Amino acid sequence: MAGSIPPNIRNVSVPLFVNQTPEFELSEKLTNVIIEQISEQNIIKIVSNPDSDSVINGEIVSVSDGPYAFNDNEQVSEYRFSIKVKAIWLDVSNDKELFEKDFSSFGTYSIDSDPSSDGIDNDNDGLIDSNDSDEFGDSRELAINVAINKIAVDIVNTVLSTW
Repeated sequence: MAGSIPPNIRNVSVPLFVNQTPEFELSEKLTNVIIEQISEQNIIKIVSNPDSDSVINGEIVSVSDGPYAFNDNEQVSEYRFSIKVKAIWLDVSNDKELFEKDFSSFGTYSIDSDPSSDGIDNDNDGLIDSNDSDEFGDSRELAINVAINKIAVDIVNTVLSTW
């Protein structure tokens, strides 16, 4: 798997992403999910910043939240939460950029329904309602988590494809 990765890169740090938006807690959520994804896939060792061979820096550039779907009465039935992120993977010892890329994703939600009983696979994990342990609570929060998870997967896949 590590065919073209520079031999000096044995680990990575992922500092807290900078949040340029008014949306609270996005940095913590996104950074944590990226670290979880890297750890779960056992891609490369995660270390603290001062000791790292490489670093994934990023910033949450923008979010938007607006109408996405309308019902027969032309009232909003679903909203779309979108997020845009810029991520850079750096080879610290050689001061070389391994990639710089923009990522975007979204999650949809309804203010009229409870995600734990709406009959929809809200987080795209193949499980619905009572069979899905993380499909409950505030539908907007679930949409934010879906968008964050998609971006984290995209960033980790880009790390993998850079090798």
